[in-house]
Parts: sequence; structure tokens; C-alpha cells
Amino acid sequence: MHSGHPHDPFALAVVSSHRTSEGLVSYLRCACGAWEVRTSGMVAAFPPGRRGPRTID
Repeated sequence: MHSGHPHDPFALAVVSSHRTSEGLVSYLRCACGAWEVRTSGMVAAFPPGRRGPRTID
């Protein structure tokens, strides 16, 4: 999906995950080139060609 909605979680590939003092952080990438950064409290989306995050709460 490329509107204001998050990507289908089954279309995303986990590129990296690691634990921080605040919990698990996962970096996911879609085949379209978009990125999502997920934590237990938020999802930040980086659409292809965009440099800043868009937080989805």
C-alpha cells in the first residue's frame, strides 16, 4: 500500500532487528523500496524517495 496506510506485514522483509534499552527495534523493507522501523510503541514509515519518517500510531 502506498497511501497513508502501513504496508501489508506479509510483504515486508526483516532486514535487521536488535534489542535496545527500550525494547526490540526492527527494520523492514518492502519490495517497492519503502522502509518501516518498528518498536513496541510505534511504526515509522519511510516511503521510497522520501528522506524523513512518517509515524503511524
